[in-house]
Parts: sequence; structure tokens; C-alpha cells
Amino acid sequence: MTSGLMSNVIDAAGKGGFLQEMLDYLEAQGAGGDYNSYEPEVVKHFFDLVLTQNKIRIRYNTLVVSVIKDADRISAVVTESPSGREAFVGEVYVDCTGNGTLAYHAGCDYEYGAPENGAPQAASLCAVCCGVSADRIPDYCKQAGDIGKLTLLHQLEKFGCSPSYRMPTLFRVKDDEYLLMSNHEYNIHPDDADAISAALTHARLEIFKQIETLKKNVPEFGGLCLVTTASALGLREGRRIRTRYWLTADDLRAGRCHDDAICRVNVAVDIHRSVKNRQSGYDNGGIISKPYDIPLRSLQPLQCSNLLLGGRCIGGDFYAHSTYRVLGNAIPTGEAAGKAAAAAAKMKKTASQITFDDFCGVQ
Repeated sequence: MTSGLMSNVIDAAGKGGFLQEMLDYLEAQGAGGDYNSYEPEVVKHFFDLVLTQNKIRIRYNTLVVSVIKDADRISAVVTESPSGREAFVGEVYVDCTGNGTLAYHAGCDYEYGAPENGAPQAASLCAVCCGVSADRIPDYCKQAGDIGKLTLLHQLEKFGCSPSYRMPTLFRVKDDEYLLMSNHEYNIHPDDADAISAALTHARLEIFKQIETLKKNVPEFGGLCLVTTASALGLREGRRIRTRYWLTADDLRAGRCHDDAICRVNVAVDIHRSVKNRQSGYDNGGIISKPYDIPLRSLQPLQCSNLLLGGRCIGGDFYAHSTYRVLGNAIPTGEAAGKAAAAAAKMKKTASQITFDDFCGVQ
């Protein structure tokens, strides 16, 4: 949402909790645009503000590289940073890395990629652009249906700049400021630094060309300016860690409810395919989903007793992941993992022993 610049909060309605607190703050700051899109810098400010007010130690530029384990428990997390190699010791750990990095190093089983071939969903690099008033380009902005995307696609292709993402999208944040998501990078795995680096380079070149094409050839985009591209490639696919409850396409089809539900998913299946598709940038994989619950058990790994999961590395299959990976569900699962971790530490239980009643007692 910050380093990836994708501050478009999909599936936010009715979730409450920290997500609603964040949305309320952003709205009060006038940082919101169309379709739950927000200014990334104000989002960063909100996170920093909340963390510092609660005396949370923040450590940037620090990567998990290993763990120290005692039987089925993590004893310490080993990291590398400008300070060198360090070990962080705790009672309970939460993996919100998106890629399941901590759980992977802790030896947890996982699945990855499409069921037929293991290929990951396409990645994207987002950007911020400005310089054109929204009333000049109403037909190009994100709106109900795909009209705006198809109009933008048509203009780019008309002038020989066919985008790698077939549904390029402009999310209006302010009158003349937009989030641009118009790029796909294919077959990028989260543990391949060379591929991620090459994808970042390719994506920046493509986005710059798109901006220049619109600016030079489409009169209404005459003042368009690229402000910045994201520092992190937006990876949709990561390790899906095996958990006590494994969400599947059947849960989506049935709209399954759970007594230990911590979040309700309302969004449709959204699969960005691993190969370029000339007809569409995404599809539902033939799965018609109903609103369904994410249970607390989907945040509890099978093989590590003092670890919890939040965000897109929680337990589920390829199709379920394509619904719960969006911000409106990733944020509530992160909050739930934090509350469950706090309950485990206070009650001297393992993370895998925490129940929904324990979880509800944490503020």
C-alpha cells in the first residue's frame, strides 16, 4: 500500500476495526479520491503516526533471512540490515511479509501458483502521475465497469504503445493526481531477486513510454507528468502457508460461514494470469463466488506453534487467494493476527491454541 503505491482499498465496506480507523483518518485529511483510492504519502503518515503514538519500534531496511527453532517453536528471527546480522527474540511471531518468508524459513508447508502448472499471477508496478484535471479526462478514469480501462487501452494501442496489462487503470486520487496501474510482469517469483530487478527495470521503461505516448499524442493528456513509480514491485503471488483451515474455491462457491470468522470477503475472484491475455487483463477462473468468511484457523500454521499469519500468505488455494489478497481483506487479517498474538502472549498459550473467544477479549 505504501512502497508498492497501490493505495486503492478494494473490498473495504463494513469491515470496521483498524481498516475503518485508517479510512476515517484519510477521509478527514482529504486524502481520498474515487473508488477508495488514497494518497500514498498520507497513508505513510498515518502508519507512522499510529506506530509512534503507540511506542512501537519501527525497523526499516531489514530482511528476514533465517530463524532459530526449538522443536515446533521459533526461538528467534535472524535478519540482515545496515546494522548487520541480528536475531530478534519474542514469544509470538506474526508473518505479514506477503510472501510467507518467515513461515518458509520456519519450515512450514505451503502451496504456490496456479494448480495446473504452479505459475504465479502477473505482477504489476504502480505509479503516480499528475498534471491533467479530472474534468478533461472523465472517460479514462476508473468507473463502473471497464469503460475507462478500455478507453485508455484504445488510445495507447492507437499510437503504438500496447500495454502489457490489458486493462490499464487510472484511479483518481485528487483533481489532477492519479494512481496508474498499467503494467504486467510475468512469471516473477518472490524468491528470484534477478527476475524482480529485471521486472522493475522493464516496468519503469514501459510506464515512462506510456506517459510520453499519451502526453504527445492525446490532446487531453497534454500536461500529463509522471511523479514517481513504486519502489517495490507489486507481487500478487506468494507462498500460501498450510493452516488449520484451508480456504478453497468451494468456500467461495458456497459462501461458507464460520464461528471463528475474523473477516468477511465480498470481492469476486480476480486472477491476473501468468501469460499475456489479448482479451482481458484478468478473469475469475470460472469461479462464481459468494461472500464468505475467513476463519481465525486460516491464520494459524499447521507446523509452527508460536507463529501467526496476516495478509496474502494466509492459508488458502489459488482461487481463494485471489479474493482475500486485496487490501480490504489483508488489513483485517493482519489486525486479527496481531490480536491473536497479543492474546497468546498474555495468556501464555501457543498461537495455535488461541480460540476465537481469546481473540475477542483483546483490544
